[in-house]
Amino acid sequence: MSKNESDQLQKQTSNKKFYFSKPAQFILTGICGALIGGGAVYGYQYYESQNSPLVSVEKVYNQLEKTYYRKVDTSKLQQGAINGMLGSLNDPYSEQLSGSSQDQVNSVLEGNSFGGVGIQMQVKDNKILVNSIVSDSPASKSNIRPGDEIIAVDGKKISANEFQKVSGLVRGKKGTKVTLQLKRNNIEFKVTLTRATIKQSSVSVKNDQNATIITISQFDSNTSKDLKKALKNINTKKYPKLIINLQDNPGGVMSGALESASYFLPNGKKIMTYQSRKDKKVIRSSNKLAGNFKTKLKPIILINSNTASASEIFTAALVQNNCAVTVGQTSFGKGTVQEVGASDNVEYKYTIAKWLTPNGDWINHKGIKPTYPVKISSLADLPQFQTSQVLKKNTMGLDVAILQQYLTALDYMTTHLTGVFDSQTENAVISFQKANNLKPTGQVDASLRQSLYLAAAQKLQSNDPAMQKALNLNY
Repeated sequence: MSKNESDQLQKQTSNKKFYFSKPAQFILTGICGALIGGGAVYGYQYYESQNSPLVSVEKVYNQLEKTYYRKVDTSKLQQGAINGMLGSLNDPYSEQLSGSSQDQVNSVLEGNSFGGVGIQMQVKDNKILVNSIVSDSPASKSNIRPGDEIIAVDGKKISANEFQKVSGLVRGKKGTKVTLQLKRNNIEFKVTLTRATIKQSSVSVKNDQNATIITISQFDSNTSKDLKKALKNINTKKYPKLIINLQDNPGGVMSGALESASYFLPNGKKIMTYQSRKDKKVIRSSNKLAGNFKTKLKPIILINSNTASASEIFTAALVQNNCAVTVGQTSFGKGTVQEVGASDNVEYKYTIAKWLTPNGDWINHKGIKPTYPVKISSLADLPQFQTSQVLKKNTMGLDVAILQQYLTALDYMTTHLTGVFDSQTENAVISFQKANNLKPTGQVDASLRQSLYLAAAQKLQSNDPAMQKALNLNY
């Protein structure tokens, strides 16, 4: 499930009473009926099977299973039939779930959890720092504090350019131990922690100037609960402005978006209209939906082209009820709802409805236009390298041009998009390596590519045009 295709999902397969399909119901009652009318029951079942719309599919299945020249995997035949039906819908959001896509959907439905110590990290000034600490976690019961620099994990020194690998070192099996070496005020110290199950929150909070900034990475089963907690903890006298960052939020569970929106809307206000093939239902804000919690804060919501699905439900509900404004770029535009189903250990999702904004708009493929448009940063638009070739002086091609884009965006060279690795490019690479405490080889390998990606992400985070607009907005 890509971040632009995350769906408003309703779980069919857990925490819900099971209902047998009509054929299954008939078979269960037919067993008792066989004592008084077995022949009639059999005749009816035979009639139903011969008139089933899947009779031709079953015939092909049986023929392949019995007479194909090699032995066939019947589970693959079944999955192929399911994929064929879903594929015939020509709907990118209706598909069988397997592997990583299945894990991603289930993590949205159930919330992410892992074995860890409960610290969230960030890179700042080329250092890996503790950004925040999860409450009631092993880290929260230790001497670790936000702002501490992490310099080693289990004796292994770490650096900012290896940031993507660090979480893998800190996480591990519940009950195992991990030792962190940290630095605070130039004093180094070690902390040994026992890993526990950590519920990963999709909600993070920080303060900047006079604003509380709440970032929601996706709407999962825990988002509304975590958002309520964050809203309750805001010091409105010190931080009267609220910014909710939904940039790159792909959506998630519809109920999470509805509950979260209801916190901000007066009772009775329309959140959305749910329109299936058979019925149409208007969903309104209420104390029940909001869990008897309401706030009078009117947020500034940051959106971009990757703000999709459930995050668009939340945004449209607040904006069209005059409870928020938006800053950024037009959102993705996904106006459909998916449901997750399961059959014989096969999970799949399919579209069951479309949804409309409070004003009755269907934003599918159109998106939500921001109240205050802001051009996207050139850093956010940088492409990825296309090959793994080591780039050095006198090489040329597309990857060299991409390298020059990064070096220009990071202020190591002026606009110089020649596609040729010349002396100016080499000097810029060496300057970047020295600034990031890397060996000044003047060459670009896989490790340096990762360092460039990380540096661009860091600079974008600290120089986000939409965030700067929101902080300066008088609202």
